[in-house]
Amino acid sequence: MEIPHILRRLGFSDQEIRVYLALLSSGASSFKRISQDTGLNRSTVQDALKTLGDIGLTSSFQRHKKQYFLAENPDKLMEVVEQRERGLIDLKRRISEVLPELRSIYSDGTERPAVKYYEGMKGVEIILKDILSTVSEESVNRLCRVFTTAQLRQFLYQNFPFFTKERVAREIRVKALVVGEDSEMRPLYEQRTIFSDNPPASCSFIYGKKVALISVDDHDSPSGILIDNPRIAFMQSTVFDHIWGQPVERRRMVMAAAIEEHM
Repeated sequence: MEIPHILRRLGFSDQEIRVYLALLSSGASSFKRISQDTGLNRSTVQDALKTLGDIGLTSSFQRHKKQYFLAENPDKLMEVVEQRERGLIDLKRRISEVLPELRSIYSDGTERPAVKYYEGMKGVEIILKDILSTVSEESVNRLCRVFTTAQLRQFLYQNFPFFTKERVAREIRVKALVVGEDSEMRPLYEQRTIFSDNPPASCSFIYGKKVALISVDDHDSPSGILIDNPRIAFMQSTVFDHIWGQPVERRRMVMAAAIEEHM
C-alpha cells in the first residue's frame, strides 16, 4: 500500500499513520475505539493525536462528557506539504545567510587554512567582528591599523552600523591612512591623509597576527580576504608605521608609487 510510504516521507511515524488512517475510515472515535482499531496503547494514541492535531489533520469534540476525535478532510495534507515547502524555502535562505560564517570556522581535520575568502555585506560583517574579537584579546596596545579610501566607508558598515560604538567600548584604537578626503572624526581614531586622484575602492586592516583586505567591484559588491599569518601581519605593520611617520608629501609619493604598481 503506497499511502503509508507517502505519509512516512511527510515525516509521520508508523503510530501516527495508523491512528490517522483509522480515523479516516471510522469517523469520530473515542480513545478506546482508536486503541482497538490500531492495537496501540492509550498513551501512544494520545501522543499521535497531539501531533496530528498540531498540524491540523485531526480535531476533537466533547459528547456526553466523553472526548471524540475525527480526521479532517484529506485535502488538508496538501496544506501540510505547502507549509513544509515554505519552511524549507525559509530554511534555505537562512542557511545561505550563515554559510560564510560556517565556512570561516570549517575544519576538515587537517591544519586550518591561513586564508579565508568572503563575499557580500555579510562577509564584511564577519571580518569586522573578527577585528573586534581578535584585538580585544590583547591586554595592552589594542590597536588596528587601516589603509583605506574615503569612498569605501559607505559600504563597510552597512551590516554592522554599531561597529565604531562597539570598538570604542572595547577600547580599541585605530590608526588610519586614508587615501582621499575623509573629514569624519571618531573616538579613539587617528588618521593621516594621503591624496590621490584615482584611489581604488579598497582597504586593509592590520590587527594582531592578521591582515584583512576588503574591496568593492564595479557593481558595488564587496568581497574580502582574511589572512591569518604573523609574518605577513608584521611586514604590513612595519610598512604602515613607516608611511605613518613620513611627512605629508613623502606619504603622497610612497602611496602613489604603490597604487601605480598595482593598477
